[in-house]
Amino acid sequence: MARQACPGATDPGPVLQGAGSGSTREGFDFIPHPMTTNNPIILGLDPGTRFLGAVVLRGRELLAYAVHELKNGEQPYDLIGQARRVVFKYIEQHAPQVVAIEAPYLIATPRGAVLTVLAKELHARSKELGLSVCEMSPETVRKAVTGNARATKIDVAESLIRDGFTDLKRLIPKRPARAALGLRPRDRYWLHVFDALALAVAARKLA
Repeated sequence: MARQACPGATDPGPVLQGAGSGSTREGFDFIPHPMTTNNPIILGLDPGTRFLGAVVLRGRELLAYAVHELKNGEQPYDLIGQARRVVFKYIEQHAPQVVAIEAPYLIATPRGAVLTVLAKELHARSKELGLSVCEMSPETVRKAVTGNARATKIDVAESLIRDGFTDLKRLIPKRPARAALGLRPRDRYWLHVFDALALAVAARKLA
């Protein structure tokens, strides 16, 4: 699938701290926001085989964020329907002008299948939905956010906090005492939000 550029994003001006909706492990209440030309609304998505991270960004204002658990099995066909419902609910309620999603690698994986199906449907319905789809490789996103294409997930999260998203600081997991130990699953939970936010920020920066 060809990767599209990320059109429509512009410099949003000063950071608006504390403006995002509070998130819970099951999501949050949505408040629709009107679309603007100068500050397009960007939906960043990080779908996985168990969790889907989502962020709604306008300029540098974090409008909403959540991690959604996909519960019905680990096979792609069990997950795609759930992920699709979550994604299109965001589109219905926030009317984004850009959807930023990771471009799947050519190697077949369950997560890649979810990414591919979602991206194909978003591309196919982009005109109908009034949005552009921005697909980026993980390396492109890390480079845009941190300046380092090999940055770790925690590096990305910390860079986003320095960029002004201080409301999310409490969600960054502590680095393990020894790098070889890695992070526990519960410590990785909120990294899905940071991955989705990184996609949205990269889409804005690379427009």
